[in-house]
Amino acid sequence: VECPLCGMAIQGSDIGASRDENDERTPRLIDPEDRYRLSAAERRRLGMELISLAAALAATALILIDLLSDARLSWSLYAVVSLAMAWLASITPFAFHGKAWLGMSTLGVAVIAYLLTIDGLDGNLTWSAGFGVPIAMLTGVVVAFTALMIRGIRVKGINCLGIGAIGLALYLVGLEVILGVASGTAGRLYWSVVAALTLVPVAILLFYVHRK
Repeated sequence: VECPLCGMAIQGSDIGASRDENDERTPRLIDPEDRYRLSAAERRRLGMELISLAAALAATALILIDLLSDARLSWSLYAVVSLAMAWLASITPFAFHGKAWLGMSTLGVAVIAYLLTIDGLDGNLTWSAGFGVPIAMLTGVVVAFTALMIRGIRVKGINCLGIGAIGLALYLVGLEVILGVASGTAGRLYWSVVAALTLVPVAILLFYVHRK
């Protein structure tokens, strides 16, 4: 039964009524929390708008407080840049729904830009070029490699943990290389090799258990 005014199904109106056994249609039920019957795309757009509005209001408040207290922009620049990064990370799942790789690539570029901006706000680039950006790029490459390897497996199980262990071993080796180059002490690898030699046998054991 439908409402003569809005044409919507009246929930519970068919209780006790006979129903055709051959009728395979799902009964129309009204979700009391979905008053506007928004589609998935509309809900994502609404979520992006709300997050953007909240971020804009917070950024405005931070800037005004900084201006009122010191008559110039100082600490609020760091807060606003960090807020912008958090805003982008929050809306990425909505903006790139169903396009995971595009979303991850966007976030990777945004993280690099964020590190350079935070480091350069004082007029000099110090830690970002030597440490921040290389570590961020290394993290992105290892995560992408691990995700591709796991995605290419037909039967997923404990072998995924083995791939993660190998990815972690590669990450630790790359991390020690970056730290050594940035600090000017590049040479033989120490702690990362020990960690990698521990993780690789664990990965092999996980692969063996999975095959059994």
